[in-house]
Amino acid sequence: MTDGFRNVMRSDGSMHLEHQVGSMRFDLSDGGVTQVISSTGGLRTVIRPDGSCGTEQTLGNMRLNLDRGDFDQLL
Repeated sequence: MTDGFRNVMRSDGSMHLEHQVGSMRFDLSDGGVTQVISSTGGLRTVIRPDGSCGTEQTLGNMRLNLDRGDFDQLL
């Protein structure tokens, strides 16, 4: 992902504003920080604000959280 701001609709319907700088993705709505620690073939390993490690894949404007079974819509 390129550095910058974007709106995100979470799978629960809540809207968030994110800003990514390098490997850090800041959620400006709730103060959470996700670190993107690696990226291979469209899959990203992330460390989430709660300390859990997960896998994400972006397809079009959908960010799939493969370990959780949910998704975020990137607007």
